[in-house]
Amino acid sequence: MITKTIEKTFEVPQYAKVQVWGERSDIEIMTWNKNEIKATIELTAKHPTRSTAEKDLEALHYTADQKGKTVSLHNFVVLAKNGSKPQSNLKARFTLFVPANCAVEIQNSFGKISIKGLQTQTMQLQTEFCTIELNDLRGTLTARTQFGALRTENFNGLLSIFSERTDLILQQIKGECRVRAQYGSLDIQTDKAQVKLDVETKNTELRNGTVAKQ
Repeated sequence: MITKTIEKTFEVPQYAKVQVWGERSDIEIMTWNKNEIKATIELTAKHPTRSTAEKDLEALHYTADQKGKTVSLHNFVVLAKNGSKPQSNLKARFTLFVPANCAVEIQNSFGKISIKGLQTQTMQLQTEFCTIELNDLRGTLTARTQFGALRTENFNGLLSIFSERTDLILQQIKGECRVRAQYGSLDIQTDKAQVKLDVETKNTELRNGTVAKQ
């Protein structure tokens, strides 16, 4: 496996925003007490033949830009001029440290997402074939998921989930929670007195006594 690592640090004002558009990416976002966004980007190519991995890694590109309050990160594949596709398994990993009040927008497919400790009114996720872990979040989060799994623990605020063929586990939620789920499964483990639930499901397995409108 060949890995290329890039580190970028952006100075940001209060209430900054980070956007990550990923393909076959693992994205981890954590908080710290600095007015900076630090991004570590790891691009990897996995192939039994080292020379093939090295060559294919050249096809995996990234951008990391800042415009005003917004930092944008993106990975993508650029095919060779002859149009041949990489033979290696290509992957990107974004590890971000952001201020707790930083807004977050993520689009990703075929990967993992982990977010911890944010306190912000804008958290937006749009995913396909992803595993999502959300921990200790405060504010407003909207997730649109197709295929995969989403687990949130210790959320306080307004949580909206629109899912299709996704396994959902929602633990220790306070505030308001709105779920629209098709297929997949739903497991809500929380003190019902602490949260206003608005749940509608279609062809979804309800676990541990979870109740929903059909």
